Amino acid sequence: MKTILIAHNYSEISFSAMSYHLAQHLANLGNEVVFISHDPYFADKMSVIKKQGKITICSWPTKKRPTSLRDFFWYAKIHLHYKPDIIIGHFVGSNITVSVSKFLSLGKVKTYEYYHTLSAQLMADQKKTSIKQKVLFIRKKIFYKLLCDVIICPSELAKADLKSFYGLNKGFVLLNPMIDRFKNKIISTEESILISYLGRLDQSKGVLDLIEAYLRYKEKVKYSKIILNIAGTGSQEIKIKELVKSNMGVHYFGGLNYDQIDAYLINSHFAIIPSKFDNLPTVGLEAMMNQTPLLISNTTGLTHYLNDGVECFKFDATIDEMVSLFAKVEDNFNSYQQMSIAARSTFLNTFSMDMYCKNFAEIIL
Repeated sequence: MKTILIAHNYSEISFSAMSYHLAQHLANLGNEVVFISHDPYFADKMSVIKKQGKITICSWPTKKRPTSLRDFFWYAKIHLHYKPDIIIGHFVGSNITVSVSKFLSLGKVKTYEYYHTLSAQLMADQKKTSIKQKVLFIRKKIFYKLLCDVIICPSELAKADLKSFYGLNKGFVLLNPMIDRFKNKIISTEESILISYLGRLDQSKGVLDLIEAYLRYKEKVKYSKIILNIAGTGSQEIKIKELVKSNMGVHYFGGLNYDQIDAYLINSHFAIIPSKFDNLPTVGLEAMMNQTPLLISNTTGLTHYLNDGVECFKFDATIDEMVSLFAKVEDNFNSYQQMSIAARSTFLNTFSMDMYCKNFAEIIL
């Protein structure tokens, strides 16, 4: 039996569910799992006894980002008490868990760090790279190189980005999964073709270009059946509200609660991902899970696992390409039903939670 520490969110919401279910799987195999949950927050330790193993759930002493000396010394006590053999880290929580455990174990602990966000995406959303940001990139490179044994990449694109930006060959591709919540596919209208965007409204996501492409297409094809839905929040929210408020063909829904996401995607003919840079967008998995085919840019990691014309239509993330994409959707809408079924099949065959948990267990045990 091994002791495995996971620093993430102990939740079945969105892609946090992969760590929640991985913890259950590892404990069922007879391991002791220590789960440090950032969100939700656990004021007191909680234990879950499984078939052969156990999960202990706790939270950082500070409810915000775990970056303080208090968090540092608290985790040192956690390590000395449980003496984990393996660390699996996500986001900022991994900085302390990985570094402290490596030091206190004299390098014996095996560390797995997640590479969630592409470097180009980070730089695009920040608009310009400050001196502070450059220092943070250098610090991250040192962290990856000296303290992380394996860097888990959710796509081949992430692995290539890790190599080109940080010069490291430690990447191991393990596709993110999604818990299957599908019930049935219901679209409330047959009069229109509903194309829906869901996600952050930031520079790297390409939403402003998407709306501009749609408006240009509607100028050319005045009787188009395509309706464009936008849902999300972010730095470009005000601009997007202004851009769409006088156009009847674009509907802006603001931010959605997580329990609204499935209904939003199920009631769409297509989900569109116009990202200029993106790793393995969660919304793409949620759309396919809900039997909704994708319109996806070629600059996302998810694109490499899909087939153009089968469960998606691929395009380059430019305005002209997206104008052509709308025409392609309208001209080939008779293939929608087959694409819808193929999207769900691809989800089940490639992005299932069971497959993820089994593959990860084989890597670390």
